[in-house]
Amino acid sequence: MFSHLATNEISGKPALRARVSVCMLISSLASICRADAVESSDSGLPKAMQGVGIEQRLGDLIPEHLVFKNAEGESTSIGRLLKQGKPVLLSLNYSNCPGLCVSQLNGLVQGLNQMPSPSLGKDFLMVSISIDPSETSEKALGTQRKYSQDLFEQHDAKGWEFWVGTAESIRQLTQAVGFQYTYDAKHKQYNHPSAAIFISPNGKITRYVFEIGFMPKTLKMAFVEAGEGRIGTPLDMIALWCVHYDPDENKYTASARRLMSLGAGVFVVAVLLITVPYWIFYSNTKSPTQPDSITQVDPRDQS
Repeated sequence: MFSHLATNEISGKPALRARVSVCMLISSLASICRADAVESSDSGLPKAMQGVGIEQRLGDLIPEHLVFKNAEGESTSIGRLLKQGKPVLLSLNYSNCPGLCVSQLNGLVQGLNQMPSPSLGKDFLMVSISIDPSETSEKALGTQRKYSQDLFEQHDAKGWEFWVGTAESIRQLTQAVGFQYTYDAKHKQYNHPSAAIFISPNGKITRYVFEIGFMPKTLKMAFVEAGEGRIGTPLDMIALWCVHYDPDENKYTASARRLMSLGAGVFVVAVLLITVPYWIFYSNTKSPTQPDSITQVDPRDQS
């Protein structure tokens, strides 16, 4: 599917391939902008970028029934992945992309390799689906093997699959996740955005991460969020509760309101831990209760 995106000379050098990918991306964007500068719309966007973007569908359910072909040519679906009870990262790419797809996939590999946990295969799954209906399973197999070699040992490469599909299956999937793209017949390429789409085990879209060079902390928080308590440690869940995803910064940032709430809760618990034992000890050592009143004796009665 994406097999010729990197040449044999750099296939074994992830760092060099990353630099080449960035150069390819810059070159491709520059060529698009030069070619379409005279065809800009009133909004100022080049014609090539009109109709391209992401309409976030957070909370929507992914269409699990759509049929695709995996790298072995077997029919499969996202529903099959979700039956394993793990969150799924979905990326949408295609083989002839002049640079953006290469940069995104290489960025995912680098981000995963710097993320010791959770781990691919054991805690979560990934699937990259081609938006080009002309691509074959043979290309998908070549790409799957290439990226499998780049993953570090804490990840199981079998957890990352590459699929191809029919035009109708691709259309329904991209519409469902809000992935908007166009085909440029002049340059014979697709104009498309870049996003990692996180899906919970019950099929709900939980997060879009708009990155090319993926930060391991961002990936981890997105997977923990998509896992809905099924993956990650209790500390990870607390950390997730204290942050929110900032799409402008492409990362999770601390939430002042939630941090204040957490601090207030910790203070209350600390006060209770100090005062409750004191009152229990005080109650156990208190002297017997004295009578409420003492009867006064009249001296005349003593005679």
